[in-house]
Amino acid sequence: QQGFSDSGIAHFTKRNEMQVRNTRTGYGITPFVKQIDTVAAEFPAHTNYLYITYNASEHDVQFVDNGVMVLGSGVYRIGSSVEFDWCAVRAIRTLRDNQFKTIMVNYNPETVSTDYDEADRLYFSNITLERIMDIYEAETSAGVIISMGGQAPNNIALGLQRNKVKIFGTSPENIDGAENRYKFSRMLDQIGVDQPQWRELTQYEDAESFCDEVGYPVLVRPSYVLSGAAMNVVSTATDLKTYLNQAATMSRDHPVVITKFIEEAKEIDVDAVALDGKLIMHCVSEHVENAGVHSGDATLVQPPQDLDPVTVKKIGDATAAIGQALRVTGPFNIQFMAKNNEIKVIECNVRAARSFPFVSKVTGVDLIEMATKAMLGLPVVPYPNRGQRLNYVGVKVPQFSFSRLQGADPILGVEMASTGEVAAFGRDKYDAYLKAMLATGFRLPKENILLSIGSYKEKVEMMPSVRRLFESGFKLFATPGTADFIQEHGIDVTALEADKAREGYSLEEYLSSNKIDLYINLPSKNSFRRPATYVSNGYRSRRMAIDFSVPLITNVKCAKMFIEAMARFSMDKWEIESVDYITSHRTTVLPGLVNITALLPGGDGFEQATRAAICGGFTMLGISAHGADAFATTGDQSVSKVKSAGRGHAHTDYVVEIAATEANPAAAAALSADAPILYVSFDRSHPVHVDKYSAVSEHFKAWPQNSTVITNASGNDLATMLLLASLFSRQIHVTDVRTPEDLDLIDLSRARGLCATCDVSVYALFADRLPAIEGLQSNVQPLWSRLSAIDCFTVGTLPAQAAKAAGVKDVNPATLGYQLVLPLLYTAVSEGRLTSTDVVERFCNAPRRIFGLPEQPDTYVEIHRDRLVRIPPKSDDAKWFPDILAKPAHCAVHRVVMRGKTLLLDGMFYDQGLAPVGRDLCHVLRTMSSGPSGKQFAQPPAMAAGALSVKTAAEARPAVHARKSSLVMSPAVVPAIEVDTIDEVDAVSAVLDVQPLAVDETALATRIERPLPESRLADVMARHGNQNPFYMKHVLSVRQFTREDLHLLFAVAQEMRTVVQRSGMLPLLTGRVMAAVFYEPSSRTSSSFQTAMLRLGGQVFTANSESSSVAKGETLEDTVRTFGSYADIITLRHPQPGSVQGAARFANIPVLNAGDGIGEHPSQAMLDTFTIREELGTVNGLTITLVGDLKNGRTVHSLARVLSQYKNVTLNYVSPASLAMPESIKRDVALRAPYVEQHEFTELTDAVLAKTDVLYVTRVQKERFDNEEEYERTRSAFVIDNEVMRKCKRNMIVMHPLPRVTEIAPEVDTDQRAAYFRQMQYGMFVRMALLALVLCRNF
Repeated sequence: QQGFSDSGIAHFTKRNEMQVRNTRTGYGITPFVKQIDTVAAEFPAHTNYLYITYNASEHDVQFVDNGVMVLGSGVYRIGSSVEFDWCAVRAIRTLRDNQFKTIMVNYNPETVSTDYDEADRLYFSNITLERIMDIYEAETSAGVIISMGGQAPNNIALGLQRNKVKIFGTSPENIDGAENRYKFSRMLDQIGVDQPQWRELTQYEDAESFCDEVGYPVLVRPSYVLSGAAMNVVSTATDLKTYLNQAATMSRDHPVVITKFIEEAKEIDVDAVALDGKLIMHCVSEHVENAGVHSGDATLVQPPQDLDPVTVKKIGDATAAIGQALRVTGPFNIQFMAKNNEIKVIECNVRAARSFPFVSKVTGVDLIEMATKAMLGLPVVPYPNRGQRLNYVGVKVPQFSFSRLQGADPILGVEMASTGEVAAFGRDKYDAYLKAMLATGFRLPKENILLSIGSYKEKVEMMPSVRRLFESGFKLFATPGTADFIQEHGIDVTALEADKAREGYSLEEYLSSNKIDLYINLPSKNSFRRPATYVSNGYRSRRMAIDFSVPLITNVKCAKMFIEAMARFSMDKWEIESVDYITSHRTTVLPGLVNITALLPGGDGFEQATRAAICGGFTMLGISAHGADAFATTGDQSVSKVKSAGRGHAHTDYVVEIAATEANPAAAAALSADAPILYVSFDRSHPVHVDKYSAVSEHFKAWPQNSTVITNASGNDLATMLLLASLFSRQIHVTDVRTPEDLDLIDLSRARGLCATCDVSVYALFADRLPAIEGLQSNVQPLWSRLSAIDCFTVGTLPAQAAKAAGVKDVNPATLGYQLVLPLLYTAVSEGRLTSTDVVERFCNAPRRIFGLPEQPDTYVEIHRDRLVRIPPKSDDAKWFPDILAKPAHCAVHRVVMRGKTLLLDGMFYDQGLAPVGRDLCHVLRTMSSGPSGKQFAQPPAMAAGALSVKTAAEARPAVHARKSSLVMSPAVVPAIEVDTIDEVDAVSAVLDVQPLAVDETALATRIERPLPESRLADVMARHGNQNPFYMKHVLSVRQFTREDLHLLFAVAQEMRTVVQRSGMLPLLTGRVMAAVFYEPSSRTSSSFQTAMLRLGGQVFTANSESSSVAKGETLEDTVRTFGSYADIITLRHPQPGSVQGAARFANIPVLNAGDGIGEHPSQAMLDTFTIREELGTVNGLTITLVGDLKNGRTVHSLARVLSQYKNVTLNYVSPASLAMPESIKRDVALRAPYVEQHEFTELTDAVLAKTDVLYVTRVQKERFDNEEEYERTRSAFVIDNEVMRKCKRNMIVMHPLPRVTEIAPEVDTDQRAAYFRQMQYGMFVRMALLALVLCRNF
């Protein structure tokens, strides 16, 4: 109640945190959950704002939800900010969408995740082990998601798991495998993924030697820092010495990590999601700055624009391999560096990264939603953006606060300094970069630009950009050295001086009086990160730029990109596009629509008709040969007249058709280049039509074979046309089909092999809402039932006919019907009669395919499906279709973009001064294709050549379930798609098929097919040359094996661990039998070997001195011979030293030494070493203190010999004088490894404890003493309790081979550093590996 935490109480009571917790909970002392009163006690509070306190007597809430906990990121600070809050919010929303109760834990009220309406329950609480455990137990939570809140939740992952907390997602052991640099480095070596050379060092001489070995420059950092703090790039030996003397303390307690720094390498980020180690989504982003700038300060481009496809593929393969090796389930981030198509891994974070929100918004795929579903075991579709081609680029730039940090040097380096970020979208990276920079408050220069370029290399690199500035009319100023270089290249520049400047040429004066609009300062090198004592002219000028608000750029890559962006774009040419905003409306992006047979405009109505088409979302028209009046295009003059009317007046692209008459077969064929579609009309109400079938035959003879023929025939006329088309082997398209009988006839012809396609007017499908036209209304349902036979939709002539039938006057028939098409169709979509796929296929894909119409690059239509369509009562469409006013429809055309230019925005033409941009397409038509019929589309077989493949729901997913993607996820042009059903998801590949600007996201997010095997043992053996040094060998002493042999054993043990955790067993030894022969009492070793054999699929029989024939006097040699007849392998323990070695000489099967008196225990030493590696990451450089009975302890005898194979190991022997380590062991260690330090002590002093990394405690073995009095005198010489543990390092471990007596107090068991029970589990995996290697030559 006084506010002390468990760890605080533990500190003052000389206990450990978990012991205090167990004591507290044992007494029933648990905190209460209270509700924050948001109504000042005037009314009952019902908010979900909760907090934990001991100053209460009851809970304010009931715990019945068993919700899923999501841990937040806490306070906003450099390195952890709103990006992680976004991830937490998206995880919470995904859980709630899938009917999970949610519990948010965060203590920063500034975050969105702490809004009252985000989670079912919200705890304002610290992200600590104690508090998370309290909430978890009080709520009886279903589990915890730790991967959304940055590093803070990851730091307590192992502690939560060890306290039996259910962790959703990647196992904390695998998270530690990525965060521990030794484990991660070892894993990369095992899977064949390259990494920069690195070493952790404790002495300057070793550091200097390593730097000389790998070459300068190197990256130096203290090993105890996070987020790049105190890191530095060192270029010379002098810099190294200075840095280590001034900026970092180097000692055994404070080692320094030195990594080879690769100059001119590009840094690359990969954000990925995996399920059971298999990638289900990954996104590659590139940094603008070269490697050496912290990823949080870097300018990020997505998708990458400058990466070689070879590099992208290697990155994808490496990402898949790492995800598989770590068995990732959920989000993870990897940073690579690439140079000359060679990649190296910098680091991997098994959690959501700062870039996840950015790449999610750019790609339109919510990576956090996918990760949450993967972690919770919900259905998730891999690579949902497969096939997507982006027509925009996203760029994220950092936001700095140097103006608020007095004296800070505003340069970029390996230590993070940015306090925010801004992302923008653009047509290319330059457009997006300029928008993002302006959004940070950066001002574009108007006249004067100051340059200060340090290194010669960067001067040369910047020269083309400097010349571009000069040619753009900017007045250039430069510091003296830079000015000389620029002038040598023939560019006029004014030199400004920092010291003793001439009057009017002072750099300080120009900066302080704001005469400079942009300052590009590129330091020669960054020797020290923001030093407190070093002040240079460059630093002073940079600082002045910040203090006087002069825009400043300090990175050469950013400077070049900014200059290029300025040269390409000007403010007055920018227009607001859909990539620049987010809308609350339900937005869908469609390709430009195609109307095949648009009514021929009369007189000068071409512009009016095409404007109406644009308003309806149509960007391409097939201009029918017939108009509403008697006019038709039948010859040279009429075709020329129509083309002349369209030239310069058409807002849409168009193709002119020519009408067939009985007199013009030859003339029509001669005009096929200008009017490439022949229109054969049987409409007797129009003056221009065909009566005689012989005329059709003549046209078929004369008309070019590869040019299209359209007819509006029906009934007997249609039957004749189909017959003639068959006889002449012509493809024919039937337009404006109105009866089910005609559809059946066309379908029958197709079944007989005729290339026939057809279209139906949208209004024929909604004739029941039109003014009465004879025969139409009765055909509505039959037409809907035959939807699969319809290839295309059109506007058709029905609007004009309905207007005429209704007596509507003063309207242009060619403008009618366009604005009502999409509202009608999406009404059918909402009713389930159509899908977005149907709309896109029949109004875009099929017409283009059938008539060979060209693609329209950068052309698309944005519709708001939830917006009410408002038709003015006095408009032409309201006059002929009054029902649209009586029954309001939804689906408004928001924007029409044609070839990158916005034509229409919210019903109004965007640029009234823009000349019509429509083009005559007659000379660019491709060879026509019959394409798939509507039936083929609905029941998809293989599509026709060149057709766009659009999967149906059944093909795309095994089951259909409702899904609604977040619109907030997709502010950009193409991904801003909201879908409700699987059918609509499948429409995305068609909807998004717009031409990109040299950006192909598909190539960057291709699914990496890496089958996840049951085990990777074959790969492990292959990495070790398929050489098995254990096969059919006795394992009698650790001296038999080299360090490389042990590494093979440990690699196999790691794989065994993974397999057991996944499936419980690996049946490698099915049919094999092990004899477990123990002549001494044993629990752990015997059980461990037996369990290992059983998990490998083998069988076990046991024998001991009491149950075997030894009781009758049988010799050990005979026993071994006997068991060798029954078993495949023997594990043998015997009280006499050397007895196992002797018995092995008589065995015809492998014998494993499970302990021979006070001699050796090789498998225990192996598992002990494996435990050290798993817990601390490495054995090299550690101080290992062996405590207890070292004279009789066979485990420490073997362990000392194994440890002697590692580098820079210090061995402390702490024991009573009578139980000291035998001289033979010490001598053996000294001979094998003279570099290993050995120290003997009779007391466990504070100085020894302070330096100890591994405290290995052994039992004083009563059975080894002849004198009980001597045993009693020494048995309690050393006792490890909480008092001792308080003097140890925070990251050390305590080990014990067990059983224990009094040498480790039970109170230590709850200490996180107590590893002896985990040591037993590691032992099973090592013994599984040992048995498998001995009995299997390969895997």
